[in-house]
Amino acid sequence: MKFDNNNILLNIDVKDKDDLFAYIAKYAEEKGVIDDEQTLIAAFINREKEVSTGLQDSFAIPHAKSDCIKEPTVLYLKLLHPIDWETFDDNPVQNVFALLVPIGYEGTLHLEMISRIATSLLEEKFIKTVKKSSNVNELKSVITEVMKGEN
Repeated sequence: MKFDNNNILLNIDVKDKDDLFAYIAKYAEEKGVIDDEQTLIAAFINREKEVSTGLQDSFAIPHAKSDCIKEPTVLYLKLLHPIDWETFDDNPVQNVFALLVPIGYEGTLHLEMISRIATSLLEEKFIKTVKKSSNVNELKSVITEVMKGEN
């Protein structure tokens, strides 16, 4: 799975989770990652109904598994304004790692992707870098290391 500058979206202006999921779906369809925006939005919403994907320190890892997804994809979105989300620390979310997983990968790569990102969000250096940086190349570098398991 490649992770490049196109997977990093900064200063995203959304008002809530539904708006965020619609933004992600539109972007993913434009990039050819999915073939149906509404199906992806529904997959995010259904997953969120099971258990919130909000973590702490302003981070969330929403993930969707669906047949509409053509290739496993991770997007990092830094929101212009924090949005309400059920989190462990009851604070809003401003940093989002969105995982899009085709059904065929749901038990393997899906779990590995979540595990690597969640583990990295326990490391203060990673958290600080991601939260403070607006440099796409720096973000790409630190997130790529995490995705490869090199953190």
